[in-house]
Amino acid sequence: MWRKLHILGPVQSLLLASVSAALIALPIAVQLVSRDEAARFRIAFWPDALNPYVTFSIVLIGVLPVLLGYYHLARLGFLLAIAGGLAVSWSMAVCGILSFVWVGHYFGSVRLSLVLYAACVVVVYLIIARLHLWAARSSFLRDAQRKLSLIPSGTP
Repeated sequence: MWRKLHILGPVQSLLLASVSAALIALPIAVQLVSRDEAARFRIAFWPDALNPYVTFSIVLIGVLPVLLGYYHLARLGFLLAIAGGLAVSWSMAVCGILSFVWVGHYFGSVRLSLVLYAACVVVVYLIIARLHLWAARSSFLRDAQRKLSLIPSGTP
């Protein structure tokens, strides 16, 4: 009964990793709803009401590559994807600063800044999804999985 193990497909693993990353990011963002916690993150021109949203998106986008890296190459992929997750989180923080501080200050609209930041989140998520789906079909990655004994040798 336990000998057969169902391995998730690339789309299923992307959905599962997204839900898992959201479950990791949600408690961190909920903590920021408190005014005492938000006081630590006050920056000039930064809308304090959006701190939970920005924190949620940064953590979500940062954790997602790590979970997908574990899906592809197990512990080695987890360790390698940590650097990618940090880089993506940093880029999301830069996008947040540019959209809220620069665009918000230049145009004077928090809504426009929010739309720009949401578009940035969607674009980065789609890039991660595209790279994940590309890696799932990569013969180079299949060879690495065989060398790490993650899949049997006869698997196409």
